[in-house]
Amino acid sequence: PLWVIDGVPVNEGNVARLQTTANLLSTLNPNDIESISVLKDAASQSIYGSRAANGVIVVTTKKGKAGKTKFRFDTEVGQSNTAYTNAKYKPLNAQQYTSITREGLVNLGRSQAVIDATINALGGNSGIDFNWLDNVSRNGTQQQYNVSAQGGNDKTTFFLSGGHFVQEGTTINSKLTRTSGNVNITNQATDKLKLGFNLNAGVVNQRAPLAGGAFGNPVLSSFFLLPTRSAYNADGSYNFSIGGLHNTIALTDLDKRFLRQAGFRGSIYGEYKILENLKFRSQYGIDYNLLEEDQYNNPLHGDGAASNGRAFSFYTRYFNWVWTNTLDLQQNITRGGDLSFSAQLGLEAQKSSGYFSSLQAQQFPPTTALTYPASGASPTTATATITEYSFASQFASAAVNYKNRYVVSGSFRRDGSSKFSPSNKFGNFYSAGATWNVDRERFMENVRFITQLKLRSSYGVNGSNTAIGNYDALPLYGYGYNYNQLPGSAPANVGDPNLTWELNKPFNVGIDVSMFKNRISFTAEYYTRTTSNLLLSVPLSRTSGFASATRNIGTMTNKGIELTLSVVPVQTRDFKWDIDFNFANNKNTVLSLPGGADIPNVPGFNYIIREGYSLNSFFLREWAGVDPANGDPLWYADNTHGSTTNVYPGVAARIIAGNAQPKYFGSLSNTITFKNFT
Repeated sequence: PLWVIDGVPVNEGNVARLQTTANLLSTLNPNDIESISVLKDAASQSIYGSRAANGVIVVTTKKGKAGKTKFRFDTEVGQSNTAYTNAKYKPLNAQQYTSITREGLVNLGRSQAVIDATINALGGNSGIDFNWLDNVSRNGTQQQYNVSAQGGNDKTTFFLSGGHFVQEGTTINSKLTRTSGNVNITNQATDKLKLGFNLNAGVVNQRAPLAGGAFGNPVLSSFFLLPTRSAYNADGSYNFSIGGLHNTIALTDLDKRFLRQAGFRGSIYGEYKILENLKFRSQYGIDYNLLEEDQYNNPLHGDGAASNGRAFSFYTRYFNWVWTNTLDLQQNITRGGDLSFSAQLGLEAQKSSGYFSSLQAQQFPPTTALTYPASGASPTTATATITEYSFASQFASAAVNYKNRYVVSGSFRRDGSSKFSPSNKFGNFYSAGATWNVDRERFMENVRFITQLKLRSSYGVNGSNTAIGNYDALPLYGYGYNYNQLPGSAPANVGDPNLTWELNKPFNVGIDVSMFKNRISFTAEYYTRTTSNLLLSVPLSRTSGFASATRNIGTMTNKGIELTLSVVPVQTRDFKWDIDFNFANNKNTVLSLPGGADIPNVPGFNYIIREGYSLNSFFLREWAGVDPANGDPLWYADNTHGSTTNVYPGVAARIIAGNAQPKYFGSLSNTITFKNFT
């Protein structure tokens, strides 16, 4: 989704190149947030145009209020641990490992002498029973401190805050710290001119282990390392003789993986009242992110041993600016204001730039004290690249309101993106919506237990270009394909000048009900979204020199329901108990592909795009159990289930084995407030 913070669309997501994760929003202190709104329907999100194709999350940070300066301090201390472990997938202890290994050797027909020698070589008689998973896991801790001040007068208001957050992870040698600050100032310069400034900044320092399928992942490796081998020698030093694998407990200490990240988000705006019902607003916002990632693999043990140590230093910078100018009109059509009209015209420009440099060196001195590439005798990587994209947009929206009973709205936006060729650069998008506040009808006047009853619906068309790279539409040559120490170039991207906007057509209808002075609130919504001209990676013949290319192909749909229930069972002067429940169901289906042909996933080939199924369904060989006669693993030989084989079958045996999308999801939360404590 698109994140908009104080009116500025910002970059978000994981941009780590060395670290386990580095989300650009991790520098934002949640304590500085006043409100979060999720825009999902066509009417509310269409004003953001193509960037809103996957929804909009609008974040508003805290602002000052006129009055005596108020100071606030809050703190939080907590503990965390692994939320779920499956009892069927625990590492074996020494006795279990020795027993099952002995059983396997007996089944293989090995002699007793061979069995004893093998068990002894594996440490079965050492008396050691070391639980690697327990030793890489721990209870995490968390502490947070925030202080703020706000106040002002009828001309100027301010809000200042600072925070410090420290979190130790549930894996050894993992930690994150964040120091943040927020400034928000508004000034009514004259009766017609209003000025504003806000800046939100944060600095994050993080240390994290390897994750995923890497053998350096201390959690994963604990299932492979033998329980008959300890991570430590008798004198307390690290044991590096543990049977061919790395001592990942030692590596969490000897190897280094650090992230230093800084993020700055802010804007300055001016708002001028031309007439009593007409105002002009101009806002310039920035989103600036810096990341320094360092990784060191020591020369003594682990992944760095083969190269006598290695070190990486990656630098990443993202700078995004947005300039928005709007003209807003509020006009009563009838004298009493029963019928009113509002409209907005706007121009917007945005540019995002990325800069990336990468260094690597090998051949380090036999010590763990020198951890940066400058200490390596053999530099192996030194690169720097840039990437950019830009938007230019014009938009308009209007709404007609009759007694706050009936509201009809519409919007139009024309977006231009640098990601497409000149002939396809611009796209036109629109929406229409209607709302009926039933509770304002005369026939509802005596239904006093209903506070709100609203029916709403919207339909729209918006575009998306987030699924492609900044230069996917361009046929490109790249340099760096050097020969005999001379610079060389080669085709770097096959391109497609016909590449154009992915189109989304969302429709929704919903009902909002509040009863008993908002003690009970309920929302139900049905939605459907049809997406055409899908921007997907399709495989190419290897003779082209490329494995895949981005194309506009196919159509898919998402449809489902969303339910929200909020209840306040207890509310007194000093005490309040809130219960919030939400439930959602979404079904994703690929409706059409060119010629009805499947599109395999590239690379990996473990997913497939097929008509009638969910996007990127799992495409795998099917497990058929174990042969009871000899213990061999079995698979179905083909997708007809006609026969089985103990030899891993070919590609013809693959079937669609489900997908990663949940059928249902939701949450239940309780909030208890006593006076000023929550």
